[in-house]
Amino acid sequence: MSLQIKRRGRPSKAMLAERAKLSMKKARTDVEVLTDLKDRFEMLGKLTQGATQSNIRSMVVTGAPGVGKTFTVHQTLSRIPEERRESVSGAISAVELYKLGYRMRKPGSVIVLDDADSIFTDEDALNILKALCDSSPVRRVSWLKDSATLRQDDVPQWYDFHGSFIFISNLDFQHYVDAGANKYVKHFEALMSRSLYLDLRLHDRQAIHLWVEHVATAGRMFQREGVSAVVGTSIMHFLKQHRDDLREYSLRTVMKLCSLAKAHPRTGRRWVVFCCCEVCDMDHLFEMAQEVEEYQQELERLEAERQVVLKQKLMWELKLAQHLAGEHPVK
Repeated sequence: MSLQIKRRGRPSKAMLAERAKLSMKKARTDVEVLTDLKDRFEMLGKLTQGATQSNIRSMVVTGAPGVGKTFTVHQTLSRIPEERRESVSGAISAVELYKLGYRMRKPGSVIVLDDADSIFTDEDALNILKALCDSSPVRRVSWLKDSATLRQDDVPQWYDFHGSFIFISNLDFQHYVDAGANKYVKHFEALMSRSLYLDLRLHDRQAIHLWVEHVATAGRMFQREGVSAVVGTSIMHFLKQHRDDLREYSLRTVMKLCSLAKAHPRTGRRWVVFCCCEVCDMDHLFEMAQEVEEYQQELERLEAERQVVLKQKLMWELKLAQHLAGEHPVK
């Protein structure tokens, strides 16, 4: 009997090439991509709910920026009291992260660390993060260095953490782990092994466009931004045509174009769209949308006039019928 030795750890270049071939063969349709995205965001909400019930101890969520990751998490956490949730966006020092864990150490409490990838450059903060997300039955977090800040705030040198931790990032951890060339790969692997890892699969322009279009229409984004449906349709048409030319593509891009649509003075000058890689003639886009909207308003005006004429016609027909019946003379 021969033994077959399987290599473990990071995938080889041959394995990565094979994965690339499979992904090319399994190109998904727009319907399949959007269905998958809806399922993943629904799963994000359910996992966040599980964190509030201490069923999910730690979770890592990755996806493109500005697509609703943080909004979905905060929307779910808004159902629990404020004292049981705390969110930090941006940088945080190691000692402040230790203090944050102490404040939110009770069961049912949730810490959200959002867009704080700089933590991977701080060895102490990273060790605290690993301890907070650890999978062992008892998550004991320690700070055995001398700290005047901890003494001042009466924080002990160790505590057991019973809360939940959610780490939200724009980085595709799996991509970096597969490539193996990034110096932070070992930290990504350590965090992924300790937590539930949910990749929203929003890393390419096809998926981003489908999700942005879905949220903008189903979420009535144009209505909230004070933009007409006609202009909103034109904006989405523009984004679909130029999705590969944009510097960044997210829900924020839609909001920027809504602002441009509302602020655009009809002076015939060309706009340089700051969210695109090249100069785009937005004047033509919005003037065309304006013409369509004016045409629609004219149709509505004509329809209103037609209704008045029909009403008058019915009134005269009624009077004529009454006259013929000898009830009332026609005036």
